[in-house]
Amino acid sequence: MCEGANNRGGNSCHSESPCGIGDGHEKASKIMKEHHLQSNLDFRLMSMEFGLRDWLRPPVKILQEAGVCSGMTVLDFGCGPGGFSLAAARMVGPQGRVYAVDMHPLAVKSVRAAAMRKALNNIETIPGNGLVDIPAGSVDIVLLYDVLHDLSDPIPIQMEWHRVLKPKGILSVSDHHLKGESLLQMITGGGLFRLADHGRRLFQFEKAKTPEAAT
Repeated sequence: MCEGANNRGGNSCHSESPCGIGDGHEKASKIMKEHHLQSNLDFRLMSMEFGLRDWLRPPVKILQEAGVCSGMTVLDFGCGPGGFSLAAARMVGPQGRVYAVDMHPLAVKSVRAAAMRKALNNIETIPGNGLVDIPAGSVDIVLLYDVLHDLSDPIPIQMEWHRVLKPKGILSVSDHHLKGESLLQMITGGGLFRLADHGRRLFQFEKAKTPEAAT
């Protein structure tokens, strides 16, 4: 159910608060830089596959299950060609914001071009190692769709998701490459997130504790 951005918790985390993560930015950036980047051809083939996926399973229905609604700030981590980013931008409206994050240059270029064509001025494209530029405690929902299986060490990046999420923010996860138990262990194993809900398509996680308490 869409609860509205204001009910997710305010921007109460500041850089000097317990939400600070020390060298987490650098660790997350290193892991993402070491992550294998697709060739341009592979990316275009993947974009065609995702286009078919989005036609069969419209992103708006998945985002409704995730709880995206007007006025929210959404982070689409590993946005690819932008099917979820563009749908989220329409759903959050002009009072909301979408951060579309990806390491592949063509992904950022594709989302930026599509946003311009569709006159969506509330999308900000960010290279995958640029989460440091997103204010702490500012995001209502982080989308992590078909990305988790590619992360060799998700903990440093989880610390970034934890940092940018509002106190009552949600990490929404789906990955058809992983079985449910493996997915749950990868997200909850670091102690930063706990399972809040498991719907038809999505695992929804909430913040469990501060990064300092988890270490």
